[in-house]
Amino acid sequence: MWPLVVWAARLSVYFLAQGALVLLAYVYYGFDSDPESFALGFRIDPILAAVNLAWGLAGTYIGFFRPRYALPFVLAFAAFYTGLAVLGSFTTTHLGMLLNERVNLFHWLVVIAAWGVGLYTLWRKRRPH
Repeated sequence: MWPLVVWAARLSVYFLAQGALVLLAYVYYGFDSDPESFALGFRIDPILAAVNLAWGLAGTYIGFFRPRYALPFVLAFAAFYTGLAVLGSFTTTHLGMLLNERVNLFHWLVVIAAWGVGLYTLWRKRRPH
């Protein structure tokens, strides 16, 4: 049975699929397309799509082929997306990425779950049996 942290890393396959599909849509429709014209769940700009693709690729690889690195990945993922969520709370555009309310809410939900899983796993590993 795989630990929860491995399943959390495997769930990053969503970011892989989202990033790849959104980037393909931008290639097809043009990079000046309005993200609001895409389907719900895919309304992100190309920079954020590339970031999600990279994290999704790393997490999918780690979750399925290198599960022993799942805990460091989940904690790094949580830290990175916490930064995006905090930045998105103060401005809608940062580093060229569109971080509107919907995207920011999604980041906060993902961050809370990632920190929860990562810190719980870390706590379980460090406590005496």
